[in-house]
Amino acid sequence: MNYDAPRRATSADNAGLLALAAACPMRAGLTLCVRREPDFFALNRLQGDRWDVGVVDDRTGVIGCVATAERLAYVNGAPAPTAYVSDLKVHPAFRGRRNETGSVADALTAYARDTLGATDPRMLVLITVLGGNAAMAPRLPGPRGLPRLSRFATIRTFAVPLFVLRRLGAPQDLCVRPAEERDLDEMAALWRGVAPLRQLAPVLRPDDFRRLCADAPGLSLSSYWIARHTSGRLAGFVALWDQHRLKNTVVQRYSLRAALFRCGFNLAAPLVDAPRLPAPGAPLRFVSAFQVCVPATEPGVLRALLVAGARAAASSPYAFCTIGLDIADPLTRALTGCWAQTTLVHAYVSAPVGAYDGAPLGALPLHFETALV
Repeated sequence: MNYDAPRRATSADNAGLLALAAACPMRAGLTLCVRREPDFFALNRLQGDRWDVGVVDDRTGVIGCVATAERLAYVNGAPAPTAYVSDLKVHPAFRGRRNETGSVADALTAYARDTLGATDPRMLVLITVLGGNAAMAPRLPGPRGLPRLSRFATIRTFAVPLFVLRRLGAPQDLCVRPAEERDLDEMAALWRGVAPLRQLAPVLRPDDFRRLCADAPGLSLSSYWIARHTSGRLAGFVALWDQHRLKNTVVQRYSLRAALFRCGFNLAAPLVDAPRLPAPGAPLRFVSAFQVCVPATEPGVLRALLVAGARAAASSPYAFCTIGLDIADPLTRALTGCWAQTTLVHAYVSAPVGAYDGAPLGALPLHFETALV
């Protein structure tokens, strides 16, 4: 088969896709590899109501992939069909190679464009790019007839040591506990109030929370922490999700700064009842904040939720919690003084037709689930 002729992936491609993911680490301050064993497709199934993975292969197997997911989300406060393109991976041995039809990455990008264009050529499409990913820079203007990507937001991901969170104070006028079935209707109602004020937050109903808990490996209703005011009113919630059954993040190389942080952290770990950070080649154990639902005016509520979750995880194997927030989001104040290691992820918008021509998106903070990357 011609190596840049994409096709739709099937379950028979799982082993090849797992090997491809292992061959394509992310390089920023750290060199990280997200391993997707045992099921590469498990993450894609959670990203949208309709999803697809396209692959390119040659006689050696899968050498490239791209994923699309379609979902109903709030765009400037109103529900609208949107899409997310992710998992653009090309095996290092095939990057930059060309034949008469162009590069493998170009072919995969065109596959995603055509897949989503069959639904709606003007659909809003979200793409995220890790800060410092120089290889993506030439693709942003839409070369060779491919869609143009326009940057509209930046997400800062925080890796917050749990031992630091456990020692922080939290508002005393809140009751924080794990969620129960009786809380779901109120959680869905709060989401309907908060999500329209967060750009591209998904539209969710009570049954969607139940479905996610049933379908997402490692996620259960007890993963959610809820905060109530003394009056009993629901103030906010967030899930703290151990994703090791879905994916594992392996550090392949620490930067000098990160290596120094690891050294200091591991010296202090026995004194603060925290697990040590692993050596290169071993997986990181952490929990991911998922479905943050807190009004932007109440960062103290988010802080209380994270503190309660961290205290409950004392003596656990988890070293830290990750959370991603728009750099313009007032909720970032919840993480002041948390000794977090941070990474930037840039958000771009496009459309299958070639460029996004809808209303500006910068008025509201972006809601982006870093747990689903």
